Amino acid sequence: MPPRFWTPSVLATGPHVLDGPEAHHLSHVLRLSAGDTVELFNGRGRAAAAVVTTVSKRTTDLQITAVRNAPPLSPRIVLAVAVPKGERFDWLVEKAAELGVARLIPLLTVRGTVDPRDSKLDRLRQVVIAACKQSRNDWAMEIAAPIAWTELLARLLPDSTLLVADPAGQPLSASESTTSAETIIAIGPEGGWTPDELAAGQKAGGRLVSLGPTILRIETAAIVAAALVRR
Repeated sequence: MPPRFWTPSVLATGPHVLDGPEAHHLSHVLRLSAGDTVELFNGRGRAAAAVVTTVSKRTTDLQITAVRNAPPLSPRIVLAVAVPKGERFDWLVEKAAELGVARLIPLLTVRGTVDPRDSKLDRLRQVVIAACKQSRNDWAMEIAAPIAWTELLARLLPDSTLLVADPAGQPLSASESTTSAETIIAIGPEGGWTPDELAAGQKAGGRLVSLGPTILRIETAAIVAAALVRR
């Protein structure tokens, strides 16, 4: 398979210029040259086959030969998670992007201890792009701004399915199906949800689900739940 490169462009047949870190990776890391074939994607469902025509110090000229559109993965999965510490959040973001999660929302909860800054979220968006390259997913996962649990519940769409991970819930099975356009999976902090938070989630129509007989860390729970819903 040809190497993949991200571009913010719409993508259409004809000439295309790749610049910035992606052009550097093409020419200085992979050492591609004129005549080599590559694939471009814009993270919004559009990808293109292209041929390298000219490599310069800061840019690479390409000729796009074919374009395709990929439909969004179904069901649309949203992960709303209390942020784990350090590199564990990086790992969560990477694996969620590989699984085709559509959106990740950092949750602010009563017992949560991490509130990611904008600079960290910007860096994690680059992790998403790298995961899309590896998994060949044409849709880049959106990383939203942090939001309070109560505010998220107030914004729920009527046709969304809300699953709230909690050891006291009913087991989440890969055989379950949903007709909702969107499934939101909520993962609480290491200290657990407060009784009021769980009650608010259920009042908003959420269903408590268990992810197995053991207590999982935030990042493990998020990926297990997303994989079960994705099937």
